[in-house]
Amino acid sequence: MVQGDGSGSGQEAGALGVTVRRDRWGIAHVEAPSAAAAFAAQGWVAADDRIWQMEWDRRRALGRWAEVVGMAGAREDAFFRRLGLAAISQADYAALNGRTQAMCEAYARGVNRWLAGREDTLPAEFEYHSAPPEPWEPWHCVAVYKLRHIFMGTLTRKLWRGRIMAQAGPDAVMATVGDIEADAAIVPGTGPRPELLADAANVLDSSGADMAALAAAMDSDGASNSWALSGERTASGKPLLAGDPHRGIEFPNVYHQCHLRCDEFDAIGMGFPGVPGFPHFGHNAEVAWGITHGMCDDTDVFVERFEPGSTLGEPWRTEELDIRGEGTVEVLCGSTPRGPVVLGDPADGVALSMQWTGMFGPDTTLDALWPMLVAGSTAELVEAVRPWVLPVNNLLAADRAGSITFKIRGRVVERRPASRWTPVPGTDEFAWDGLEPVPFEDLPEWTDPERGFLVTANNRTADGGPYISLDFAGPSRHDRICELLAPMTGATVDDMSAVHGDVTSLVAANVLGLITEYAVECGHELSHTLLDMLADWDQRMTADSAPATIYAVIKRRLIEAIIERLGIAGAQLGAAGWPPAAEASRMAAGAATRMLCERNLDVVPGLDNPIGRRMAASACVDETAAELTQRLGADPQEWTWGKVHRMASPHPLASTLAAARDLHPPVDGCAGDGDTVRQGGTAPETGERAIHGSVARYAFDLGDWDNSGWVVPHGVSGVRNSGHDLDQRQAWLDCELIPMAYSPQSVASVTTHEHEI
Repeated sequence: MVQGDGSGSGQEAGALGVTVRRDRWGIAHVEAPSAAAAFAAQGWVAADDRIWQMEWDRRRALGRWAEVVGMAGAREDAFFRRLGLAAISQADYAALNGRTQAMCEAYARGVNRWLAGREDTLPAEFEYHSAPPEPWEPWHCVAVYKLRHIFMGTLTRKLWRGRIMAQAGPDAVMATVGDIEADAAIVPGTGPRPELLADAANVLDSSGADMAALAAAMDSDGASNSWALSGERTASGKPLLAGDPHRGIEFPNVYHQCHLRCDEFDAIGMGFPGVPGFPHFGHNAEVAWGITHGMCDDTDVFVERFEPGSTLGEPWRTEELDIRGEGTVEVLCGSTPRGPVVLGDPADGVALSMQWTGMFGPDTTLDALWPMLVAGSTAELVEAVRPWVLPVNNLLAADRAGSITFKIRGRVVERRPASRWTPVPGTDEFAWDGLEPVPFEDLPEWTDPERGFLVTANNRTADGGPYISLDFAGPSRHDRICELLAPMTGATVDDMSAVHGDVTSLVAANVLGLITEYAVECGHELSHTLLDMLADWDQRMTADSAPATIYAVIKRRLIEAIIERLGIAGAQLGAAGWPPAAEASRMAAGAATRMLCERNLDVVPGLDNPIGRRMAASACVDETAAELTQRLGADPQEWTWGKVHRMASPHPLASTLAAARDLHPPVDGCAGDGDTVRQGGTAPETGERAIHGSVARYAFDLGDWDNSGWVVPHGVSGVRNSGHDLDQRQAWLDCELIPMAYSPQSVASVTTHEHEI
């Protein structure tokens, strides 16, 4: 089964009255007579480019992925059935306003028009499915949007910290968080400073017994950048808005490029396949917007105890999972006054329930999408996102009148400090009953700063205002972007690309200082050579740098030394596989990096004294010399970063079914690491392989929209071998942008195919 070339077929010709022009990268530029036709065309185009990805997201949201991949999908299916994501999404859809529902209905109509009669021309992934995709329903837009954001919150982080509490105690938990309040904030002081670490020691001490009991009962062991420059710093005298979202890199890519022009708006941006509009990145004729994850503490996890004869969780219901090749499995579903029981087995006497801002009252996020498309200024855009619920974002906006602004958007619910750290007891004391979201007006905002630029990088939000989170990213990317922007005058889109591509690590200096101080008892014949190479290194993670490789492997071994000594290398809590091993490894690496930078090692057994640190640091250097000699040969000058730091973009079906392995895209070396502006995050579990990075880059030039640019890691199409599945790959690897044609003249100049749908 091979998908068509996007040219449509006779049966659709003229049906929507829409002209679709595909540019040389296959990106669709839609010209429609009405907004309804534009959204229908967006659904049609998304299906043409990404129908399998839409089906994958929908099946997972509905708890039906195991029908395709067997037991490999059962654990996640059970979670979403117990959560009741499908029912929540249907209820949220019913609560949307009529205009938003009409938008989703039009989108679904376009998807279904594309599906009609294509059972025999679907992408290759459907060769492994038992049936073609079912018709798209409007509420599915809500379901796939929620699916893409539920695990971006604090669920897995609290499970992970709960295991650390059980294994290593409260001091270790506090050390993994570090001194957040020492980091630079996006917004300077306004109002009372939130006490991020309020009463932490007492809170954690009191929860230690609960976490230990839970761990035993469960029988388990266990980023983004954006910036805006005001016109006073740019060549055009109008703002520049740029950035790059960071997620796990997968194929197909999470974002889909598209352009919609109709009688009511002319907007271009990147959306989620299955969702109308451009929720995160885009611009219309007057205003541009981009976001980073606000890192909000949006989830609480409750330790529920089920005594014999208890009615807690009743009425229970069972749902059947169809497991391909295995028959059916029953899943017990129920809720406590805190929320649905999602992990663990009540028959064991203890399980976990959860509450999440995405199900605490109606989720009206999609009600913001239409107003964003027609906003005429940054002030109107900020007002447009008032209905936004999830996720909490750091929103940056710029308009052609010259304004730049920052606003936290989303549902922030402040709870007691004890809820910030780990799972909490399943008692009324911790329930969300009676809580209200923080008023929109009280969420941090900053417009037209005197310094002439705004920067967000998942870092601490504000010196004042409501509590947002304990789990901000470290300050390295934010601080480096500020360093790069501060001297800029006459800036252009090319300068924004240079920021995208920056690979200087501000973390490296701190880690190298520790290595220099403590790695004094090395015994390997190459160890001193490696230390000399690091002493001369410019701390740039370029693909051709050998010292970058040496630094990265020593750092990884130091991280492993910390997490192994804390006993959290396989931190799981709540049920087997939660948090997922790769995610737990990445969280552990981030926490250990912070501990290294802050020299906060006194809570780590064996590293709590100078002798232990000298032995460990020296061993890490010796082990790095031996490892890299075995992997890359005897000459350290040949140990370049690009040889080991490879971008893996796994196809989820190919990762699960061996027969589909040809769907994986190629693997290439790349620059950067998890601490640099150019993101290439790794996890100890997967070594130096890049598993987290920029899933898009963009730069909006408000002086000339046609001068804007964007790029994604692969291409606009999710269909392997379609010609547009990998045609942006080299530009992405080179940190270059492809043109973002916007005006009719510019679109015409790049059009390679035109058809009616």
